[in-house]
Amino acid sequence: MQPMVTDQTRRKLLRAALFSAVVPVLPYGCALTRRTVARPALVGCAVTESNRYQAVVADSQGNALHTLPLPARGHGVAIHPAASQAVAFGRRPGMFMLVFDYMSGAPVKVVTAMSQRHFYGHGVYSLDGDYLYVTEGDRKTSQGIIGVYDVRHDYQKVAEFSGFGLGPHEVIIKPDGTLAIGVGGVHTYGRTALNADTMRPSLTYMSSQGKILEQVTLGDHHLSIRHLAHDGADTVLCGQQYRGTPDDYPALITMHRPGEEMITLKAEPESWARFNHYVASIAATDKWILATSPPGNCYGIWSKETLELVELAALPDASGVVVQNGVFQISSGAAKVVHERYPAPAETSVVNVQWDNHWSAI
Repeated sequence: MQPMVTDQTRRKLLRAALFSAVVPVLPYGCALTRRTVARPALVGCAVTESNRYQAVVADSQGNALHTLPLPARGHGVAIHPAASQAVAFGRRPGMFMLVFDYMSGAPVKVVTAMSQRHFYGHGVYSLDGDYLYVTEGDRKTSQGIIGVYDVRHDYQKVAEFSGFGLGPHEVIIKPDGTLAIGVGGVHTYGRTALNADTMRPSLTYMSSQGKILEQVTLGDHHLSIRHLAHDGADTVLCGQQYRGTPDDYPALITMHRPGEEMITLKAEPESWARFNHYVASIAATDKWILATSPPGNCYGIWSKETLELVELAALPDASGVVVQNGVFQISSGAAKVVHERYPAPAETSVVNVQWDNHWSAI
């Protein structure tokens, strides 16, 4: 059994996030004037050279404008659809989420996990911004929970949705307000999987009131569904982590439309091997799908029409990806940002942030 989160731990987390200095970062030492002020465009988590953890607000090129210290390693970030608020979530098994103002860089509130709960690193706001849906788990059993937090009332927890399986990871919201949940199916102690032989992952669709609308599964139960994206319409993209035989390299990305079967993206086994059994961030345009793999130090691009892999590129610690103005922007833990305009050549720039895990676009 994992130890309970004590009140003393909660107080330490609160002090670490709310009373540490919030530092505005000026790229390349430039003076901040009305002419040079850049607007926030990207938010993510980062690691400093001294192995400390941050939430970072950046400009459209991926250079930091504000940094906020985190009490532990962060993972995903949710962006409010109307207000200038965002939430950074602790990496699984996380104990905190930090609410902050991305325009000023000021912390707003730290919410700590309940004593028998932990966070899985992701959450999403309702379309109207009134509620925050967060992937959580029971610390003893890994039973999956969607925690519902009332944004209008200081992020108080008002409900829990369950009954869909073990180990949910990412939750996203579709344009119609339906929640899509990547259910990993894994019972973990800390970060150690305990049920590799019996895991039951799924892609679960849920109403905003907690009703399970549909669940779909993959043929190989060792493919843990982790990360999600949608194309702005009906298609949900799923990135998997393979927990089966180490020498096997199955396909790691699928597409799904409600009421239909899963569709698997295509690549040769040696190409899937480059991903080292793990897909992190996913994004899509009307023609292309891009997915990253930090342990594989690479990213791939697929055609939505043919489902074929069209490009596989090396990038150290390839992490987050978003689409801005039709261009993929990919972050890296090596302080690089790739601007991918496939089929045109990609452009790489050096930035002032060692990006970690995921990106969210404002």
